[in-house]
Order: sequence, then C-alpha cells, then structure tokens
Amino acid sequence: MRLVEIDKLTGNEILAVPVMSPTDQVLIQADTQLRGEYLDRLRSYNLDAVYVKDEETFTAEETFESSENIVKSVLDKHIYKHNNDLKMISEAADRIITSVLSEPEVLESVTEIRNISTDMYSHCINVCIMSTILALRLKMNERQVKNISTGAILHDIGLKFINVPYMDVDIDEMTAENAVEYKKHTIFGYNSIQTENWIPDVAKEIILMHHEQIDGNGFPFRHKGDRLKEEVKLVALCDTFDALISGIGAKKMKIYEAIEYIKVNLGYKFDRTIAEKLLETIAVYPVGTRVITNTGELAIVVRQNRESTDRPVIKLLKMADGTPYTEAKEINMFRVLTVFIVDTL
Repeated sequence: MRLVEIDKLTGNEILAVPVMSPTDQVLIQADTQLRGEYLDRLRSYNLDAVYVKDEETFTAEETFESSENIVKSVLDKHIYKHNNDLKMISEAADRIITSVLSEPEVLESVTEIRNISTDMYSHCINVCIMSTILALRLKMNERQVKNISTGAILHDIGLKFINVPYMDVDIDEMTAENAVEYKKHTIFGYNSIQTENWIPDVAKEIILMHHEQIDGNGFPFRHKGDRLKEEVKLVALCDTFDALISGIGAKKMKIYEAIEYIKVNLGYKFDRTIAEKLLETIAVYPVGTRVITNTGELAIVVRQNRESTDRPVIKLLKMADGTPYTEAKEINMFRVLTVFIVDTL
C-alpha cells in the first residue's frame, strides 16, 4: 500500500482504505478501482492524496526499523531551521501509517510493547506508531491520522537543542536550572519548524504542546483541556506512556506501573476517552514476560486475552517454594479470577 497524490492517479489503482468525510462517513469504499467518476469525485473532495494497493509490501516491523534509521540519520545532522531533510522523516511517518493499515492484526489484536525506547530516535518512532494505532482505533479521519503521525514522529525534535541529562530522571528531580532548560525543548522544537508550510499546523501544535495536560499543569503554556486539540491530547498521552517505560524525561517504570499511572490520572492529566482506548489497546504483560503471582509462583505470559489486557494466559514455571513444575500447566486469568500478577521480572 502506498500514498499517491490525486493528480498522479492513472485510473488503474485500487483504493486500499476507504475515503472518509470529516464526519466519518464513507465516501468511497476500499477495493474500488479509481477510474472515471471516482477520480472526479476524489478531486471534488479536495483531497491531496489517497492510499492505494501496491504489489510491493513490507512487514510493519521492517518499516518501523527503517523509519528509525531515517529519523536518526536526519536528526543527527539536523541544524536549527535547516529543514529540507525533515521531509524524509515525514515520509517515514506516511510509511508507518501504511504499514499499520496493511496488517489488520496490528489494529485488531492487543498491542504488545516489545521495543522499549533507548534514545530520542527510537522514542519518536515508538510514539508515532502508538499514536497512529490509537488514532485509527478511535476512528479519527484520514487527515487527523496524518497530522498525528507527522507531529508524533517530530515531537521531540527540540531535544536536539538542549544539553541537560534527561534519561531516567523526573523533571521534579532535576535541578531547577536543568528543569527550566529541559522544558525549553518544546519551544525550540516548534521554533525550528514553524515556518515550514509542508508541516500541518496541527502537527506543529503537537511539537509545541505535547507536554500539556488537561488539568493545566503541563508546559510550556499550562493550557487546560478545552484549549488542546484532540490530536495534541492523544500524542501527549502516548509520549508520556513511552517516556515512562523508557525513562526519557521521566523515571523509568515497568509497563504495568506506567499503565497504573495512566489509570490514576485518567480524566485529570489525560483525556478520559483517549486514555481508556489506550488502556484497551496496550498489553499490560507482553508475551514472554516472566511474572510472579499472588500465590508466589513464577510463570510466563504465553497468550493475551483481548477482553482484558491485564489478565493474560500464563504458564506456570515454578511453585512458591521454587520447585519447578514437571508438567505444563496454563492458567487463563480471564477465567480464573483468584489468580493475580503482583510483579514482573
């Protein structure tokens, strides 16, 4: 699947995803051949481009890996307000949208966080992926998804222009001087791209305000929820979650601890509807995670339950006294409600 500008369509292409109106009505169904009247209709909708099917395909994992390499190579040599190469990063965001849409299981199954961010580059990619998936699950329209993806992949460009330690440290644990300098990265990032016409205004707002909170306690402007666009709220949430599990501008947490943080602040720091959808989406305990149960047994997560992202299927490995299980024994925690996970290894 690829993104093709309307003026470059030949009439032989097959629409890969439906064309939606701003009110989420289907204007043209997927699998429609874009010839004749359909081309005319697309032009009348004032769209710039649509997604069409392509014989050449890549797995989502391959796309995400190549996108991270692009982000790193471009930002490593990026100079303030010299932004021509940033278009390569925007194109990488388009490919991420395409890959997510191309693999239905990415959208339909519980999302497992496997690639924990290790630096600003992987953080930008992971926030872009998570934000794209969440926007699509919330059934946002094509324009919103594009704006979110572009803003998310560029959201922390301002970190290039500060020089304070921000790995595995909360802002309130920084020195006052360092905290002030760290908070400037949103302003620096926005200033570096604000005159670029090819970056949508909403994406620019994401770069500027991805640390705002709906209770008005964020930065740089302390805006409350009614002054923040849905796209900004969504990327701010995904940025916070990935920052918590990776330790970028935050004290590093385990995945289940970060999810508890989101739950506690649902409706306060984070938009309730968006946060609830994230909680439905993210696996609290990814497959392969070793866990300790409330009875002291050691187990490993083997499958997810889509009905409950915090109650997977586990395979018991050791009894509470350390004795290994000699026979395979699985517990579906969605069915056996007396078993709980109390920690991960």
